[in-house]
Amino acid sequence: MRDTTHIAVIDKDGNIFDSTPSGAWIPTAVVLGDTGIPISVRGEAFRLDARRAQQYRPRSRPRYTLSPTIVLRAGQPFMALGSPGGDNQVQTILQAFLDVVEFKAEWYPNLHTAFEWPRLQTLHLFGSPYPYASGFNTLNLEAGIPETVVNELKARGHQVSTIPAHSIASCATAVLIDEATGSRIAAGDPRRDCYAMAY
Repeated sequence: MRDTTHIAVIDKDGNIFDSTPSGAWIPTAVVLGDTGIPISVRGEAFRLDARRAQQYRPRSRPRYTLSPTIVLRAGQPFMALGSPGGDNQVQTILQAFLDVVEFKAEWYPNLHTAFEWPRLQTLHLFGSPYPYASGFNTLNLEAGIPETVVNELKARGHQVSTIPAHSIASCATAVLIDEATGSRIAAGDPRRDCYAMAY
């Protein structure tokens, strides 16, 4: 693996596995013994600047973008969801989650539909990897978001760019248990090479 990926599985008994392995794109990553498991290179998110929260010191924790997500409904397994995409991972997961749970009537039973809807991306942060670039007040909105929304965001002081459909560089993938039938539903995002299988 030379990049970040995501895998989510729900088995016949309803057990959920969800993982977002990453960090092997640096060819010199140290492998732990003969396990084949490389040490994470996510330590690059630490800062040597003592004024920053993620400064290099004991018990410090940098922002960590890997966020495989398991969702329970009424205490029972419902969905596994995740995405590659650096600092956009959490944004993608949140937007995909809301599309699934808030707009079910508009996508059910084709979960791919929910993942095709336009997304936004905020760059209003210091990036996690060096050189920690920022894009304060900057928003990217994929084509398809209504012009009234774009104009309202601009009126509120955001620097808005409308970008082509499906061009935000992250990719939601998910599996869920259909509450009505008990079947598994899976979907992969059109923004990257994503695959989904269900039965």
